Amino acid sequence: MEELDLRQLMRIARRRAWLVVLLMAVAGGAAWVNSTRETPIYAASATMLITPGQGISATDYNSIIAGQTLAETYRALADSSPVLDRVIADLGLPLDFRDLEKMITTSVVGDTQLVQISVEDTDSQRAAAIANEVVDEFSSYVTDQADARAEATQGDIDAQIEALEARIIELDSRLAQLGNGQDAATQQQIADLSAERTLVNESLMELNNTTLALTSQMMASSSQVEPAVPARIPDSPVSPRPILAMLIGLLAGFMVGVGVVALLEFLDNTVKPEQNLEALAGGPVLATVSALNKLKPGGAQVFSLTQPRSSASEALRLLRTNLEFASASGEIHSLTVTSPGPGEGKSTITANLGVVMAQAGLSVVIIDADLRKPTQHSVFSIANDRGLTTLLTHPEENWRSAAAKVALPGLLLVPSGPIPPNPSDLVSGGRFAQVIERIKADVDLVILDSPPLLSASDALAIAARTDGVMLVCRSHHTRIDALRHAAHSVHQGGIRLIGLVVNRQQGQRGASYYGQYYGSTATQGD
Repeated sequence: MEELDLRQLMRIARRRAWLVVLLMAVAGGAAWVNSTRETPIYAASATMLITPGQGISATDYNSIIAGQTLAETYRALADSSPVLDRVIADLGLPLDFRDLEKMITTSVVGDTQLVQISVEDTDSQRAAAIANEVVDEFSSYVTDQADARAEATQGDIDAQIEALEARIIELDSRLAQLGNGQDAATQQQIADLSAERTLVNESLMELNNTTLALTSQMMASSSQVEPAVPARIPDSPVSPRPILAMLIGLLAGFMVGVGVVALLEFLDNTVKPEQNLEALAGGPVLATVSALNKLKPGGAQVFSLTQPRSSASEALRLLRTNLEFASASGEIHSLTVTSPGPGEGKSTITANLGVVMAQAGLSVVIIDADLRKPTQHSVFSIANDRGLTTLLTHPEENWRSAAAKVALPGLLLVPSGPIPPNPSDLVSGGRFAQVIERIKADVDLVILDSPPLLSASDALAIAARTDGVMLVCRSHHTRIDALRHAAHSVHQGGIRLIGLVVNRQQGQRGASYYGQYYGSTATQGD
């Protein structure tokens, strides 16, 4: 595939713009409609402040990092089952833990100790209520957890104190029983029990002091959760957002449209003016004729007369000039105009070429050599009871007896005449060559409208009797392989390919050379 330059891309964009616009409109409209049908979703956010214990320095870097880590930990706990179960119970929500969890998003605000609780719900009031309740319940949860840990620790200490106090009571009882015994054994026992009581009492005093210190330390170091910014009832939903959905749909439609256009261009195997047709066919592009509004059969097809200032007419005058240049490398007194297949516009180009040649002062004869589907008599609105077949079957007749004056002085038309049963035999014989030579001898230029090259063998037989062939191909219609095959047939037959005419070019390509002076638009049929 040939590389595309910017101008080619712009031409493709202009030609396929309708498709991209259509897909954008469909995608954008569908997104808008679908968005307006969705249930509105409201979002409410509450923010809570995580306050580290008083024992943590606010200026110490490690303490700051620890505080941020604590905030991240609390963020993960904020939507945990113990908290959300409390929220569901307090608000009487008709939801289970999993449903509520899907509605909540928790996040740490930047590198701070703020945690944001966001809730999305179809009910704006309920969304705000849930966000605020999560903050309250989480604050209570953190406090309850701290209290539970403190109670557990205090319980252990209290159990030890109780055991020590019981031991002291037991020791006092035993000392009382011993009384003031004077024997050495009793005195030793009293001394041991007294020493133990002293140690137990010291331990008891230490535990009491530990209880006071631990209580003070836990109060100072325990973290707190406080509401910072309460959630407010949202005024408008966060989704759906029809305008945003439409913009996304338009963008998606544009991207799909560009992809479809690229695919169509890749699969499009038809002739386009921006292609290197000269290398493809082995002959120069003599003219690019822009498309005109639908031309009805008859005089309207001769647009060189009816629309002389149109870009298509100017393209035919350019074609005339280029044929004159081509004559410098070999005289052109007879010219076969054909096309790879039907519907390319060769008959209309033939008729208008005859007109512009006659306008230049040349004596021109157009011969309708398409003996299968003749059209020149319809183009110029004349009878077809006599013509080429008359001259071929009655060689004694003068060719002018089968010709009619058309359009303007200097232009004659030899129509096909009655359609014969054996067109190939008639144009392949010597009589056909004789007729062409007799006419050439009397005029400046003979233009033959032949059948399509790939539809019948007549075209090559006709072209072999003339000074060269001009191939007409229709933009975005003629297949590249058909044009290549047609040109190959001409070259293989030893026939001179004078050049190509690209017909029915839509848009501004065909008129780009003349559009600033001539304004019109084109459809030229056969």
